[in-house]
Amino acid sequence: MDGDLMFDLNAASWRHGHADEEAFVEALAHRLEKSLADLVRIEREHRLFSKSHQCKRIAVDFDGESFVLERAGGRFVARRAKAVRGVVLSSKELAMKDWLGELSASLNAFARDHEDSHDALKEFLL
Repeated sequence: MDGDLMFDLNAASWRHGHADEEAFVEALAHRLEKSLADLVRIEREHRLFSKSHQCKRIAVDFDGESFVLERAGGRFVARRAKAVRGVVLSSKELAMKDWLGELSASLNAFARDHEDSHDALKEFLL
């Protein structure tokens, strides 16, 4: 009986964590879509007679570097890929925590680079 109870508790815990993951991915997709529309591609599942369209894949592309989060077999898999002229040279699966950290660092570098470019252009024009 203890084994059955433990299984039920583990299953309930997984369902709770999975629902949290779904909500987190939806929030991340929405936020990235709003703030970085030119760099982000979001793919959603479209089911017949369904009002909700769950996020299936998030891809954020920087110069030569891509961050992809996609649903695979009921869970989300995070990857970072390096590419040169559209050819993927390497792809690495990461833990969600590591993927988010690396994505955040790349976003900060991108923002810094574009702020410097914006300031240089503004100085040149004025």
